[in-house]
Parts: sequence; structure tokens; C-alpha cells
Amino acid sequence: MCKIDFYNKLNDNHSHSHLINVIKQGEFMKILRNILIFSALIFNYIIIAQENDQTVEEVVTVSSKIPIPIKEVVGSVSLISLEEIESRMVNDVAQLLENTVGVSVPRDISSGRIRNSDVTIRGVGNNRVNIFIDGFRTGDAYQSGGYGKDLVDTELLKRVEILKGPSSSLYGSDGLAGTVSYTTKDASDLVDDSNRYLSATLSSQDVNNQSKATVLGAMVGNNVEALVQFSTREMNEMENHDDATENLNPMDGEQDSVLAKFKVGLNNGSSLNFTFDNQESDSEYNLLTDLGMGFSASNMQMESVSSSIGMDNLSRERLSVTYDFSGDNSFFDSGVIRVFSQTTDQRTKTMKDKAIVSFGRFGPSFTPTSEVSDYDFNQEVSGFSAEMIKISGKHNIVYGIESETAEYSRNNDKTEVNLMTGAINKTFANTLYPHKRFPDSEVTREAIYVNDRIYLNEKTTMVLGARYDSYDQSATSDALHQRNNIFGHEVKPRSDSELSIKVGFVIDINESLSTFLQYAEGYRNPNFDEAYNTYTNLAQMYTIIPNPNITAETSEGYEIGFKGSNERTSWSLAFYQNNYKDFIEYEFLFPPIRGVLQVQYQNLASVDTDGIEFESKTMFTDNLSGSIGISLNDGEDEDGPLNSISPYNAKIGLSWLSDSGKFRWNTISTLMKSSWDNPDPVCGRSGQCVPAQTTSGRLSIDSFMSYNVNEKVNLRLGIRNLTDVKYWDYPTIAGLAEGTADEYLMPGRNVSFSIRYSF
Repeated sequence: MCKIDFYNKLNDNHSHSHLINVIKQGEFMKILRNILIFSALIFNYIIIAQENDQTVEEVVTVSSKIPIPIKEVVGSVSLISLEEIESRMVNDVAQLLENTVGVSVPRDISSGRIRNSDVTIRGVGNNRVNIFIDGFRTGDAYQSGGYGKDLVDTELLKRVEILKGPSSSLYGSDGLAGTVSYTTKDASDLVDDSNRYLSATLSSQDVNNQSKATVLGAMVGNNVEALVQFSTREMNEMENHDDATENLNPMDGEQDSVLAKFKVGLNNGSSLNFTFDNQESDSEYNLLTDLGMGFSASNMQMESVSSSIGMDNLSRERLSVTYDFSGDNSFFDSGVIRVFSQTTDQRTKTMKDKAIVSFGRFGPSFTPTSEVSDYDFNQEVSGFSAEMIKISGKHNIVYGIESETAEYSRNNDKTEVNLMTGAINKTFANTLYPHKRFPDSEVTREAIYVNDRIYLNEKTTMVLGARYDSYDQSATSDALHQRNNIFGHEVKPRSDSELSIKVGFVIDINESLSTFLQYAEGYRNPNFDEAYNTYTNLAQMYTIIPNPNITAETSEGYEIGFKGSNERTSWSLAFYQNNYKDFIEYEFLFPPIRGVLQVQYQNLASVDTDGIEFESKTMFTDNLSGSIGISLNDGEDEDGPLNSISPYNAKIGLSWLSDSGKFRWNTISTLMKSSWDNPDPVCGRSGQCVPAQTTSGRLSIDSFMSYNVNEKVNLRLGIRNLTDVKYWDYPTIAGLAEGTADEYLMPGRNVSFSIRYSF
């Protein structure tokens, strides 16, 4: 077990000396000085106003699976309300989470297509964060990244809860770094005295020429509730800052989402809830980065590409039924049974017009050809869960079981047609298409868990949680898989299990101030790609070998902190340390097989992160409110400082509401320190290394306004990057080589507008 020792960590002469080195520098201290003075004034106000504690506290469920006031939560939890989602005119997951302390969503442009990559919590992401929608796990992403996990239309959400730190004692695999829980809208949240609601919203965003239309309807009747929401949008590629020397590939895209809910109340106080959730996104790219003459490593030939069009289709569809019930017996007071089926499909297609270049006695010759690549990743998952709540004496107990089966497939196809002869080629770099990058695989996940909040006395609450997960993975190697498994790598069934625990305490110092401490565990089971990838690339002379001995990644999290609130202020201060073990990475094996390098996924890396986070919200007057978020995080792996950790940063928000309640103004200022000194160089397979891209410190400002013209019409205006600052989003460019990140520049000043009419 690792013990938390922040004093020793701060005096460590290794990578953790970053904290002291930066504090000694004046660049960030000037920013921090003003923030800390402001924080001290708030803290002084807290002490003075403790006797006036009448706050209606925000309530979350992600920490214990039962409603708990944030002040009483063990650990760090962030909440994003519907009011905040609407006021910031959120359009995607990156904007949704951009102001959450310790959380980031990098972008990925490595394939010439832009998308949000993954959710990162306190520097750790890449499928190591659990993401749920209405209590159901979202689809997995192929390799690192977020194709599956990013298919969430923020227009459908009414709240988001983020649990920071290991969370597997409640949520199982992938809860290594934390959990994000999305909750969609319900009819009862929207209707007025007429028991009906209908609205239409039109919005635009100039940074990507987006236009969006949303229709939302809801009704509540006798024992019946219904909600339908449809949203459609069209957009182009995101514009970079005007100072960028490289632009993104042109893109035309559209996205449609449908949410339908139907709830039936039964005579015994229980209810049945039916949900249909469908998201679909289509994008067409003009891949200018593919054009020109060069050597194609995948085709082992010289090519001159004159046209390259990419077409991506991403879809997620969920059907679910939940049965909520109550009882008065020794086993439960209430409970819920969930049954669901979800399909996630990611299709990437590329069509090229090109000429194959040949060299003969009379010089080069060009053979016109067309090439079509069609890659598909599909996941189908179904399952059920049963969860019970029992309140007995000093115990608030949640316990349950889960079972789900997921099936995965990855089909690759490629065709080349000689436009002069009509000849068709399906073999590239000695590999025959179509084939499967890994065999069709299946995972069965089963779990049992219990979480108990024990009120030891009037001031002390203990939280105990434990979850046992079992995993069974298997693969079926068919003829299409064997085409790409030319070395005959064997794929074996594998089973694994994990027990994850959580222990924590909340101690009320007085009515307005509490302290907490916790120990929590997380883990991530090897996914389908890491367990069964047998891909062979003869063009680049490597083959991936399955590892039958690969095991789960694990994490241990320690956290101690304070929380306070009174009638006008709420705040939290947290110190954390997370230790991650057995991170799965690929390793080169020797000797090569017939000159082909062997690559295998293995449990290699260990990562340690620690930091300090402070958050505060204050109502200065009945009209003016403010917020502060400060994140001082650090991390290292076995090679030195952890590049994915964001530099020290702070966010300051102000909000003003008119006396009439019709006009609201919000502004959010982000202060970011420059990137870490002397980052690790970026090294290729050849061993050649180049300096890593660095970022400068910045201050950027976003401003939003809302005006209720009358009871039916609402207008919103948003201006992001108000001062037109040129900057990079650090988590996006971390690990990129110097001089290669210009296309990752964030947009300059940009405007959003929306109008909503309620019928």
C-alpha cells in the first residue's frame, strides 16, 4: 500500500519538484496571488457567516448511487446543471467539460479527421474513465480515443456529474481515473401547470458554420409521462486562429439525435420507463493532407494522389427498460431493474483518385487508379442490472448485481481499380483484403457490489464500498481473421476477476464546515484490442502478438479535503494522490520472426499523480455571483514527468442577473501557466528524437448573455475567446513534436447565437 505524504512529495528532487520550481517562478505567482487574496476574502466571509447557514445544497448521486448533498460526499465530485449547460451554449463534450476543474477533453486530428479524443480526469484518460448515460455504459472506443464515447448530444442532457479518482468499487472496469455520469431530460422536469411543454430552438456557431434545430415536447398525464426530443445540425470543419499557418481539412458534416421516453405509473407505486436514444453523425472530408506524390508504406509503391475524400459514419442506438419499485421489508425500501441493448458502429471510408508511378527506360509512367478503403468497428452490448436501497437505523445501503455481454468486430476492406484495364486488386503489402484486424470477440461481465453510508455519530459518517467483477473473454478466428494472421498467432480465452474497495470518512467540524478522507481503488480490464489484436503490417515489417498473460490495470487513490457552505458560499479544497500500476503499453520483442518485428501489449508502466484542487461559488448580492476553480496537478511515469498533466490553471467566473430576471450575463476567465519546463522529447521508431511542442501561459475570456423577451421567447449570445488570444489546448498537443501543432491551434474570437420559442 502507498501512503499519502504530501510533504515528502513536494520535497522530492525528481519530477515532483515541478510544483516547487513553478511556485518559485514569478509568471504564475502573479496570477495566483490575486486568486488567493480573493479566496482568503471568501474564506473570511465563510467564517463570519457560519451562523447563517441556510443553503439549499446541490445533490448528486454518482458518489453513492443515492442522492447525497455535495457537502456530505466523500471525495471530489463536480456537477454541471442544465442552467449552466444552456447558459454556456454548449455544443459538444469538450465545451461541456471545459470548465470542470481537473477534467479535459483533448482533440485528435492525427488521421486528418478532427474529433474529440477522450475524457481525461487529473491527467489520465484513454478508456480509463467510465462514462454512463442514464446509468448505462456508453460504447467502447476503438484503440485510444473517443469515437464511441463522444457520441453524446449535449442538447439532450439536464445534468452531468463527474466523480474524480478511482471509482471501480461502484462502477467496475474503466473506473481507473474516475466516472462521468450523464442524465437526460425527463418530462416532469419541463411541464408547467398545463402538464404540457413544447419548444423549438434554432442556433448557430460561426467557428464551424454550425446551424442547429431542436424540437422538444413533453406531457404528463394520469400515471403517464412522455418526452420526445429531436435535434439536427450541420457543420463544417472548425476554424483555427487567424495566425495559424495550417488549416484543418475541409469537412461537411451533419448530426441527428433522437431521445424518446415513455413512463407508465403502476398501481403499486412502481413505474415502467421505456427509452429510445439514437445518435448518428456523418462527416465528409476533403483530405488535402493526402494529396501529392510520395511512397505509400501501406501499398509499397510510389503514388501521386490527386483526390482523397473521407466519409465517416458514427452511430449509437440504445433501447432500455427500467422498472422502479418500492417496498417495505427487511431487504429493500426501493429499487430499480434495468434491461438494455446498445449498438455502436464506427465506419471510416476513404476514396482516392491516384496514379501509380512506375520507372522504366523512357522515364516515369503513370497508371490511373481509384482506391477505396472501408474500415468498420462494431460493438453490440446487452445486459441487465438490479439495484436495491435499504435505509436501516444508521445505515444507508445500496447493493446490486450486473450482467452484460458485449460483442466486437473490426472489418477492414480495401479495393484498387486500374482505370485503364478495369483490373481489380485486393492485395496490399502482401495482405489480402477484406480481413479482420482482430478476431470477433466477446466479453461477459458480471458483478456484485455493496455501498454503505454509516452514521457513526452526529458528526461522523463512514462510507464502505466493495465490488467484485468477473470477466470472461473469448475470440473466434474465422477465415477473414486468418487472412491477416499470417503468422498463425493463437488467440486463447481469458478470464479475470477483481475486487475493488472504498473506505472513507466525512467529519462535520461544525454546521458549515466538514473534512473528508478516503481510500479508493480502480481497475481496467484489457479490452478486445489489447487482448486479441493480431494485426500484421508487412509494409512496415511488424506483427502484433496476443499476450495470454496480460492482466488488468489497477489504481489506488488517496484523498483528503475540506468542504464548507453557508447561505451565500460553498467551497471545497482537496489534496489527492493516485498511484496507477500495470498500464498496458506495447513492447517490441526480439528476435524478429523472419525479419518481421514482434510487438506485444504488456503490463509495463506505472504512473503517479498528485495535486491540489480548490473550488468556490459565492453569491455576492442577490444579482451578482462568482466562482473560482484552481487546479495544481503533477504527475510522473517511469520515464519522468507525465506529459498529459495540464499545467497549473485557474478559472474565474462572474454572473449577473437583472432585477427582473430577464437578463443574465456570464463570463469565464481561464488562466493557464506555460507548459512544463524541458518536456520529454518526441521519439520515433528509428530512435531519432526531436523537441516536444510547448505552450505559453495565457488568459482567455468567454462571455455569454441571455435575454427573456417574454415568457415564450429566449435569446442567447455567446462570445468565446473574447480577446482573440492565440493559444493551444495543452492536453491536445501534449506529446507532439515541435513545429507540428499549428493545425491544433484553438479558434480565435467566435460567436454563437440561439433563439428558443416555447409554445
